[in-house]
Amino acid sequence: MKIKIRNIDLEKVIIFLENENFKGLKSVNRSKLTNYLSEQLETVVAGERTIREDGKDKPKQWLEQELKAYFDETVTVEGSNMLKPLNVVKAKIKELTSEECEQEFSGDDAYALSVLYDAFNLDEGEDVNESDNNGN
Repeated sequence: MKIKIRNIDLEKVIIFLENENFKGLKSVNRSKLTNYLSEQLETVVAGERTIREDGKDKPKQWLEQELKAYFDETVTVEGSNMLKPLNVVKAKIKELTSEECEQEFSGDDAYALSVLYDAFNLDEGEDVNESDNNGN
């Protein structure tokens, strides 16, 4: 399993996950994921600083274009050491987006939830019993 999160969305996703209620081992796994994302965010911030320094003597449009392209790049979370943390967070996102969930989200939390929902491809559904073109 792997997920991709755009550089521009990292901070919102980290804050959202850290504010969600995970208990026991699930909390440990959530922290493993948020710690990894935080390390990636530090790299993104350093990259932004470099782009801004390189763009000091260039037109404003160049800087805006470079930053936009950089922020649209993604961080990939994958590998066997991240399988359990990803599964724990995926289950939580499924729970939070289910029709039974009465918790409401707005602002950055709603945005971060949407980013994670898309990253885990939860909109594709998991019903393998859908009918084929022959009505089966």
